[in-house]
Amino acid sequence: MAQLAVARLQAAGYRVEADAECATETTQDRYVTDGRSIANLAAAIRDAASPAEVSDRLEEVTAAHDGILASLDQLLHSLAAVYDGLGGPADRHVAARMRYLAEHRLGPITADLLHTRAELADRTTAPARPGTSLPAAVPLAAPAPTASGRTR
Repeated sequence: MAQLAVARLQAAGYRVEADAECATETTQDRYVTDGRSIANLAAAIRDAASPAEVSDRLEEVTAAHDGILASLDQLLHSLAAVYDGLGGPADRHVAARMRYLAEHRLGPITADLLHTRAELADRTTAPARPGTSLPAAVPLAAPAPTASGRTR
């Protein structure tokens, strides 16, 4: 049990000092939170060496069947269904708002990112022009220790 707790904290990005029986050098993918997974995707986009790599990473965001935006759409519709079943005076309004966000706000974001992904993919097939390489990645700040000794 302790080993699983340590693995989960490590997967979440914490540096954990533990007794030998609790320590683990590996983290299992199932312990990576969705937020951490998206942060890892953002880091992979920042670190990409070519437009093709960025385009590939954006596929994880825009995939119609299991992309991040498709999942967010499902989340908003599920939340709307929950509010539909609550029956309170303001619940219908909240449900309608969740559907509006899914159908009218998420759509333009998805369309823009699909266009961006296609444009980046086109750059990989067209001959390179001078000055079209990706800019150097901006260095990130080093992890900051917290009062409990953890790092972020």
